[in-house]
Amino acid sequence: MRNQIRRRGTRRNPIRRRDTVSEIPDELLLTILSFLPSKDVLATSAISKRWKSLWKEVTTFRYDDPYPLPFNMFALFIRSRSSVDILQLKLSPGFSRTDINPLVNDAVARSLRELRIEMLYISFELPQCLYFYQQLETLILQKLSLVDIPSNVSLIGVKKLHILSVRFLSDESVIKLLSICPLLEDLVVRRSLYTNVMIFTIDVPTLKNLYIYNSWKSRPEGVHGFVVNAPSLRCFYIKDSFSNYLRFGNMTELVKASVNISPYLPLATSFLFLDHLELYSCPSQWCNLLKDAPILRVLKLYQKHSQPNDVTDSWNQPISVPECLMSHLEIFEWRHYNGTDQEREAAKYILGNASCLKKASFYSKSARKHDILKELESVERGSKTCMLVFE
Repeated sequence: MRNQIRRRGTRRNPIRRRDTVSEIPDELLLTILSFLPSKDVLATSAISKRWKSLWKEVTTFRYDDPYPLPFNMFALFIRSRSSVDILQLKLSPGFSRTDINPLVNDAVARSLRELRIEMLYISFELPQCLYFYQQLETLILQKLSLVDIPSNVSLIGVKKLHILSVRFLSDESVIKLLSICPLLEDLVVRRSLYTNVMIFTIDVPTLKNLYIYNSWKSRPEGVHGFVVNAPSLRCFYIKDSFSNYLRFGNMTELVKASVNISPYLPLATSFLFLDHLELYSCPSQWCNLLKDAPILRVLKLYQKHSQPNDVTDSWNQPISVPECLMSHLEIFEWRHYNGTDQEREAAKYILGNASCLKKASFYSKSARKHDILKELESVERGSKTCMLVFE
């Protein structure tokens, strides 16, 4: 019996000892290595014969201060490479442009496509080599104080720009930065307490995708918010609970939007071509947006509940039925539906006036699910063929 057990164990050993890492293709290993700091990428050369030269094919380089490898050694390492696709730098206040510019120059000379710089809130000036350089497609600026842009320059290749908690000289400095990106298509803006811009104006005719995050820890004084004018915009995402001024205009190509904003905000919106809307708000707010989206086909509502007896959450039936309800809305989804008086009135209004509705879904954790479902089923629906789903 022992021999049989030993033999069985022997047959299983090859499976247990199988080296699955060696079976991973080089392309996937290089992708994994591209997410590591450069010091760790170098260390992989000691793993085995296969890894000894594999690291040399990596074209993504990261320096995160404090860093075991001195910055000047990292710069020499970059200079020894034949190709640098992505360069990411996270630097402490001890660094200056005399340290950074030569390194970026060397990366540009090696066909740099993406540059990310995080400076921990110290002054930073864009290196001159980036201007009129066609191959730089992505520029990510994070936690730094950007020196004003000089006149008559251009970031002619940049299509993706991330502005993450960046301090500018003035509101006009934002406009200047965006204006020198003639091919800009994707823009990510994250504002924080450090950001000193009051009105963030985004006036970019080529912009296709816009993502806004406003994460102040406390609401600043004065008028602060965003003005968006993007006639080519197709996808729009905003999460903002602190702005008191928002204007969304000239978005004639917009097809999908996710709007998560405070319920009390005044809005001037223009979602004329919007097909898909994901909205985080209370009933008093989201119904006002429907009139500005006349051909809306898909509406997904994520209920934002206010405090008890909050007047901002009161439901006021519109004077006229929004055009999208009468002739376009096909799919309606409401999550966090609890069946409060205000929610019931809003739900009845949607179901009763959406003449093209094909499917209405309600998701609730309420203990009154059964009663809520019976009430919704009894509502006279504008579309007799509408399928009602309750989970």
